Amino acid sequence: MKIINIWYSTREHEWLSNLCYRPFTLFEKRYMSVEHAYQTWKSGEFDERTYKKSWRTGSKHVGKKGTHTEADWNIKLMKALILESFLDPMNASMCSEFKRLIKQGAVFTHNQDKGVWRRKFPQCLHDVGEYLLNAPEFTIPNHAEKQLKIAEWKREH
Repeated sequence: MKIINIWYSTREHEWLSNLCYRPFTLFEKRYMSVEHAYQTWKSGEFDERTYKKSWRTGSKHVGKKGTHTEADWNIKLMKALILESFLDPMNASMCSEFKRLIKQGAVFTHNQDKGVWRRKFPQCLHDVGEYLLNAPEFTIPNHAEKQLKIAEWKREH
């Protein structure tokens, strides 16, 4: 069992961090990181001001519309965003490495965090990793849509 602490600012497996540049598309908008999408949507509605801020790897701009936490909605959002980020074709090599770590039984930590994400972020990563390993490809959300868009683009070019 390999213990992997994730903390962007100390470069501890920063490629797994929500702050890492791992771009993906959601609702036809491009996000530079999981954190970019999380801060934009954590209230349960689109926060345009937060979305339009200057986002790059390591950036964190806190959304100003509050956080929707009822029934762990924000935790479920984080999981969904992590999943979407790994499913983006641009991030395929990171996804492969992530799945390799999950197969090897890696245990994730987020030791420097002082809040809810100290426990929840590693659990989100683990859950997403298990899902990626065990779900039949056709059940992964938006997978077919993404594949169709790639196929359509290839046909046109």
